[in-house]
Amino acid sequence: MSSQEKNILIDGINVHYWEAGQGHARSLLLIHGGMGDAELYWEPVLHILAESFHVLAPDLPGFGGSQPLPVNRTDVLLHWIKSFVDAQHLEQVVLIGNSFGALLVRLFAAANPKYAPAVILINGGGVPDLPSFIKWIDKIPGLSTLVFAQFGRMTTNPAALERLIHIKTVLTETFYTTAKQASRPYSNMMQMLVHSGIPSERTPLVPTLILWGIEDTFTPPGDCDAIQASIPGALVTEIADCGHMPQLETPDVFTWQITTFLEKLSRPPTTAKVGPKLLRKLSG
Repeated sequence: MSSQEKNILIDGINVHYWEAGQGHARSLLLIHGGMGDAELYWEPVLHILAESFHVLAPDLPGFGGSQPLPVNRTDVLLHWIKSFVDAQHLEQVVLIGNSFGALLVRLFAAANPKYAPAVILINGGGVPDLPSFIKWIDKIPGLSTLVFAQFGRMTTNPAALERLIHIKTVLTETFYTTAKQASRPYSNMMQMLVHSGIPSERTPLVPTLILWGIEDTFTPPGDCDAIQASIPGALVTEIADCGHMPQLETPDVFTWQITTFLEKLSRPPTTAKVGPKLLRKLSG
């Protein structure tokens, strides 16, 4: 099933997004990370997911074809996500985020539980413990901008991308170019988190799946366990021979994991005591 490229105005700001699978009852909202736009992160799996789900994949503000926020604050960005969902006339969406997008998904679901029947975090979703010197740098506007701009360039340069991706065929010229273009908006997002802070509501109290490409050498190895420990009932599924972006490196495995997790949530619950009770009744 092919995807459609669309634009919509949200609070007067243009949002560019991809949509596929219209007509399916369950909707998925895919939130990309900082190393590119929605197309880079999700294009290989959009049509596969659309066989079972209604899929929406917006470019975050300042990325791809979406305009930047007028005010660069975390609460404004979370409101932007809520407004996008409302504009699609959806009451609920399963939230799926990769890398930095996983953190946004986590924060949004924690603050807006009625919107989120389930959350899926992909190689990300930890709440950063920002060093004090970073907060000090943020108090000096010119220095802060320079430092975060350098961070954006370092994170999206070829050497960093090599650490991100285990399946090297993913690293095409288009990938490198798109990542480089994302350097500035990504640095703006990082600066936003430091300057405006992270909301106190950080724990989604809904079914949560953590998908983790275990060959990711970009993300600290202890992050997966720490994220699981911070979200009650969260499940972890590791994906072998895969790095930071499972949806690009192993799209078939990725979509199977997503579909299986959501299908299990849709099944009516079973009670383990039913069998023994029935046997006692029959034997009595």
